Amino acid sequence: MIVMRKITAILKILTLTLLSIFSTFSHSQSWPTKQVIKWIVPFPPGGPADLTARQIAPLLSERLGQSVVIDNRPGGNSNIGFEAGSKAAADGYTMLFVVAGFVTNPHLYKLSWDPLKDFVPVVQLNQLQIMLLASSRFQPKNLTEVVDHIKNNPGKVKCAWGGSILLALGCENFKVEGKMDLTVVPYKGSAPAMNDLMGGHVDLMIEVMNTAVPQIKAGNVKPIAVLNTTKGRPPFPELPTLNEVLPGFEMIPWQGIVMPAGTPREITERINKEISLVLQSQMMKQKYQETGLDFFPMSPDQFGQILQRDHAKYGKLIKSSNFKID
Repeated sequence: MIVMRKITAILKILTLTLLSIFSTFSHSQSWPTKQVIKWIVPFPPGGPADLTARQIAPLLSERLGQSVVIDNRPGGNSNIGFEAGSKAAADGYTMLFVVAGFVTNPHLYKLSWDPLKDFVPVVQLNQLQIMLLASSRFQPKNLTEVVDHIKNNPGKVKCAWGGSILLALGCENFKVEGKMDLTVVPYKGSAPAMNDLMGGHVDLMIEVMNTAVPQIKAGNVKPIAVLNTTKGRPPFPELPTLNEVLPGFEMIPWQGIVMPAGTPREITERINKEISLVLQSQMMKQKYQETGLDFFPMSPDQFGQILQRDHAKYGKLIKSSNFKID
């Protein structure tokens, strides 16, 4: 009798397990069937994240045969959008646009979500180049002159950042590593920070290249240096790197997509595949090259490794620099 009860219990467990697997398989096989796939972008319209998403969304829609709709959720240094993503159903119909702030914010705020536990990685959309820009009204013309001017005018030069915490860390690191008395000015988004740079209300700005390029070409701002470790990359191959004056300085941000934990693996792999094909199209290759973006095909697991690496790396940086958000 006891043996029969154990066998019956084991059979029930196996049956429930098989039903769960079959349910997940059936769900992923029928995906997508809803009319809309929502893509939460935790930034305002017009910024670099929004620009990237709006370039990719229509091409992804064509490949999936479903509408991909951008849902801008700015505010709280992206935490409003990140939290919305954490509360979404794990049914494959909500994607979350993430940047490095996704793994830095947990070191700065008390949050209800964990980037490594409450989400699954899907795809890295690109790696960006960050630039040190100067207002066209700022007298210094090159990196050496900028550094000399800051040191000769302590506390008077203003460095702006907006949107991503990583950009704030760029200004802070420039200040700390260079041992310079530089005033760091935060903005709620990239667009207002850029407007004040063009108007001469701030002198410098740390910004991603795809947002900076149009203003550089229009003569509204001046490119000073890149924060990557190597020079010679388009569209400004002649620019020096910041580590030429601050050895070892490097910051390489990225943009990507995650989904709520529990989203079927088949769905995340499908989105990874389709977006990778979109980004390898000739049109997107050209757009990326024009704006200084790089795409390196990788699996969801490889993107997950980057999330884990940067979560640890920038957490250590935030702690050692005593960086805080007002």
